[in-house]
Amino acid sequence: MNKILIAIFFLLLVSCVLEPTPDDRLLIINRSGKVICFDYEVDTVLHVPSINKKEFFIRERLDPGDSTRVEKVNNKDQWVWDVSHGKDSTLSIFIFDYEQVLKTDWDTLRANGRYKRLDYKLSDLNKNNWTVIVK
Repeated sequence: MNKILIAIFFLLLVSCVLEPTPDDRLLIINRSGKVICFDYEVDTVLHVPSINKKEFFIRERLDPGDSTRVEKVNNKDQWVWDVSHGKDSTLSIFIFDYEQVLKTDWDTLRANGRYKRLDYKLSDLNKNNWTVIVK
């Protein structure tokens, strides 16, 4: 019986250790006065396929005055690792007007630059406690 309890305890311990701790330090606050959608890259170019992207944005809207945390699941310092290994240690956040997303196809939005790009160096993100305010 003791061996079974020890085995169960060991399995519980290992499962807790192996579960990655998410990194949700990035906070996006919408103070723009309109509904927005956003995406991010550790590059200054928005590298996303058009397949299902518009549908994703429609679901993931951010209303005026709302905020959301963006989670990375690999480990508790994933955001820092990603940004520090990206182009110029910069995180680019791409802000889209929700109404434009509804009216326009994704490739046209990207090709015509119908978004605002906000660039943050790793040092700026740390200084601002990983909080991005969209105005």
